[in-house]
Amino acid sequence: MRDAQKCLTRERLIDAAFEAFHRHGYQATNASVIAKAAGASRATFYLHFSSKAEIVIELLERIEPSVLEIYERLDELEHPSLQDVRDWVADTVAWWERDRLRFEAFEQALAVEPRVAERWYSSFVRAAESMTRHLSAFSSAERDAERLRIITLMAQLDRTMYFTTVQRVAPADAALLDVLAHQWHAALHRRPSGLSDGRGR
Repeated sequence: MRDAQKCLTRERLIDAAFEAFHRHGYQATNASVIAKAAGASRATFYLHFSSKAEIVIELLERIEPSVLEIYERLDELEHPSLQDVRDWVADTVAWWERDRLRFEAFEQALAVEPRVAERWYSSFVRAAESMTRHLSAFSSAERDAERLRIITLMAQLDRTMYFTTVQRVAPADAALLDVLAHQWHAALHRRPSGLSDGRGR
């Protein structure tokens, strides 16, 4: 019963934190604000978290399986057509759209918390490493460079989603989906130096 109550309090603090981040902004929110919104004391907050950044990091860890699943699904596409990749891009945009308020908080924390930035980047690394089908086409000498190319493409997609689905300063319209699909399609059909995929690419 006590463990269940601890879990309930922890979840209440997390929910209150993200509501406060959305309402007041990450930097303007402190432990006292979060605790009050959760109906708890500041001391209770520190029984569960050493800082508000820990809340963000925990939720990044919780969503990482979804991030990995997204890129593993892309990697499972054998010789994907441009339409296959565009469908994947559209699903990824929809995923960001569904959880845009959480990503908004992540982005605010990312700008000021080195630990959050490090944790976020580590998700890119693990997601790139999960694309085993694609990476296996490269020799060990070329694989590290290809992994970095994929990571930078993930980071580019992340920034694009921030401006479109989180800040809404640009539309995530059909033209954007087409551009992203072409970028990822080209990346998936990239082959080691001097080799083709057997179809003239």
